[in-house]
Amino acid sequence: MSMDFLEALEEQLVAATERGVRRRRWRWPWLMRIRLPLRAPTVGIAAGVGAALAASAIAATLTQLPASKPKPVARTSAGAATGAGARSFTTAGAVPAGFSPESFTAISELTWWLLGIAPCGGHSCTTIVHTIDGGPSFTRIPAPPTSQVANLRFGSLDDGYAFGQQLWSTHDGGRNWARLQLGSTVDDLDISGGRVYAIVSSRGHTQLMSSPLATDSWTRVAGLGGGHLSGLWAQGATVFVESGSHLLVSDDSGRSFRRVGGVRGAGDCAYDGGPQALWALCSTGTAPDDILLSTDSGNSFNAAAQVPDGPIDSFAAATATVAVASGQGPLYVTSDAGASWTPSSAPPADWTYLGFTDATHGVAIGQFGSDAGVSDGRLYYTTDGGASYHRVKFGP
Repeated sequence: MSMDFLEALEEQLVAATERGVRRRRWRWPWLMRIRLPLRAPTVGIAAGVGAALAASAIAATLTQLPASKPKPVARTSAGAATGAGARSFTTAGAVPAGFSPESFTAISELTWWLLGIAPCGGHSCTTIVHTIDGGPSFTRIPAPPTSQVANLRFGSLDDGYAFGQQLWSTHDGGRNWARLQLGSTVDDLDISGGRVYAIVSSRGHTQLMSSPLATDSWTRVAGLGGGHLSGLWAQGATVFVESGSHLLVSDDSGRSFRRVGGVRGAGDCAYDGGPQALWALCSTGTAPDDILLSTDSGNSFNAAAQVPDGPIDSFAAATATVAVASGQGPLYVTSDAGASWTPSSAPPADWTYLGFTDATHGVAIGQFGSDAGVSDGRLYYTTDGGASYHRVKFGP
């Protein structure tokens, strides 16, 4: 990693501390939601009075990672097994050569985890890597003994969830994982306010489940009606859930919901941002996909300009005006609330994951094809709100 990159990162951290860290998982400048402590995607930080306090606040908001988070994907592979016999790195150690990331989560600017796959004995094994210094060094931690997870969220150093076609939890930093039986698949999962929320599917039926972060005491969240649940987004005690063609919002951690105006005429949406500026990436069933922005807590949405080279594979918001989106290869950034889009300096790739830890820091996971036709996942990092990205390597 170059000195220029490390110096730029240090400058950004110092600047964040001097201005008073704000809050949240990838969330806004005024709510540094990191899923950095903003959209972990996602960090909520209270006003800082020093580097230690700033780091602590960041971790508090960095509980959920993706904001305009790409919709979780259930990964399957030929010959994939489940249960104890599945191919997985279940012990700690060095990062395996050829590690390919798929999902990112963070609880602070410097504390990250990535879930992906790596070669092992002629096969691909589920792998989780961890850093506490923002990327210069990584170690491998135990992964769930399955190949049926492709997404990862941590809400604290101890409490994390791996999900996809299965759901697994850890409450000791990954040393031990337990499989949870909530449904046949987990379509989305978010962490905020000391609770974890999950949309689970079983036999075509979806429901929202919730549990305290530190224990697996899951209960069904009522009051959502009978519509198909898709979009899920949480910050503090506020929870947004898309139910059919309606958007429901809770201000009390899911105990009660009310219907707001929401997105009209769109299909499934993924949300990012905050109540004052809620972004939505919606699939209409026909290209192009729509990026929408609400400044009134989801009661109404206005369409952004179309992103070049659509359809859109993934999207993330840094602030009420800054967001990034991937077309068919290039990454595009807006700094004017979606009125226009310009190319980022990131190389063309199949960008499967985008997210921000605060107003300027964020990550992108891209899949690059190899000569052998095998996908090569790479992690990129931005310190300037998506205008440029630098590659983060996992080994020498």
